[in-house]
Amino acid sequence: MKRNHLLNLTEYWAFRFVLFKFRLLPYRWSNLALQRLFLWLGYGLGIRRDVAEKQLRRVYPDQEPHERRELLRKIYRNLGMTAAEIYLQDESKLIATAQISGRSHVDKAFSLGRGAILATAHFGNWELARILPSLGIPLSVVVKKQHNPLFDNYNNAIRTRHGVSLIDFRRGLRDILAHLAKNEMVAILMDQDAGASGLRLDFLGSPASHWRGVAKLSLRYKIPIVPGLALRTPEGGVKFCFEPMLYHPELEDKEENYAYILNKVNAVLEAYIDRYPEQWFWVHKRWKKSSVSQLEAGI
Repeated sequence: MKRNHLLNLTEYWAFRFVLFKFRLLPYRWSNLALQRLFLWLGYGLGIRRDVAEKQLRRVYPDQEPHERRELLRKIYRNLGMTAAEIYLQDESKLIATAQISGRSHVDKAFSLGRGAILATAHFGNWELARILPSLGIPLSVVVKKQHNPLFDNYNNAIRTRHGVSLIDFRRGLRDILAHLAKNEMVAILMDQDAGASGLRLDFLGSPASHWRGVAKLSLRYKIPIVPGLALRTPEGGVKFCFEPMLYHPELEDKEENYAYILNKVNAVLEAYIDRYPEQWFWVHKRWKKSSVSQLEAGI
């Protein structure tokens, strides 16, 4: 126990020291330096490169090797930009330059008075959704605790500084319903593996395990779903892209309708990933071994 605490302290203060050094540089330089660092660590040293490469081969089997290598480099540079935007960027400038596409879809969902579920993904810089309250969109986010509580506290302080509320994944339903009752938007990441008990549906062309929660909430409590993603723009800013809401109060709360709702959400996420593949988080395992083995077994 004591060793774990010491390890947490060591990791945390090493991280803060590195941040301090990067903050001594102009933001443009520190951003470029982080891109190069992530490129070196990820692509060069191969940290989770095998995961990203296997998943790219699965989704884009006809991609030429040189195209895949270039895309991998872009993915790691994107991760470096994400880190710079989270920890180093001037937030007043970030808010001033942020764009919103599809604001009318959010307003339409809120007009129902039931709150809204923001169905999103590890895409672009999803962490920048923390500034949405400053843009007039009340937001709560479902999060999982990190292994290092010092990192967890530090990151949560960043997430909440503009008015975002955090909902612990372990006690999510009660708090989610409480925030929806206040006609707020609750963000839930949709591209995470749900394990053996999840609903198995195609995602980017292969079976993947999906959490039922978003579809269940929508159908059981008649909550609109607004798909939305934080797209990084060529100018280095962020554009929050909201798509037309999914709202089907006429559908019953049952399994086949969960699949219908989740497939609709997936169609939106897949369209963005196909158009901007470098902005998706390919280094996390979306298709676990159980999915692969079932696919190979013809199940």
